[in-house]
Amino acid sequence: MAERRRQQATITEVAAKAGVSVGTASKAVNGRGQLRPETRARVLAAAAELGFEPNALARGLLSGRSYTVGLLTNDSFGRFSMPVMLGAEEALGAGQMSVFLCDSRGDAERERHYIRTLQARRVDGIVVTGRRIEPRPPIDTVVPVVYAMAPSTDPRDVSVTSDEAGGARGLPSST
Repeated sequence: MAERRRQQATITEVAAKAGVSVGTASKAVNGRGQLRPETRARVLAAAAELGFEPNALARGLLSGRSYTVGLLTNDSFGRFSMPVMLGAEEALGAGQMSVFLCDSRGDAERERHYIRTLQARRVDGIVVTGRRIEPRPPIDTVVPVVYAMAPSTDPRDVSVTSDEAGGARGLPSST
């Protein structure tokens, strides 16, 4: 016999349990609006008791954001992309952002496919990294792009790279 899946609690159920309107419940769980502290506490207690989790799709529709970032790489081995992805998840995860990893494997058509896919998913931005530190052509997209360890050839783009020569010059000499 198939196991029944528990239904996700809705904001309407949270509002009913807390004895408030749906709008008030929404403001309380999203940390918006001016609510009395006891009202906000009552709504949050009801949400916790019901196991309520805000609907990411509804949140995205209201805010016009997807709360996701694409990480586009050609670094199948992860030498550069894994540290960048871990850093992005660390920095963005605290804000409830997700990171989609897309490995083009050095294939230009696959990279174009991933760019189209990320745009269709309405990502909030794209981080581009690669297995080489040589500059690469910029990607054509409508969302903000940051190049990490694989700088763009366009000086107007945001590129974050290491400065190994400058770092070496800063080392104390051993005499």
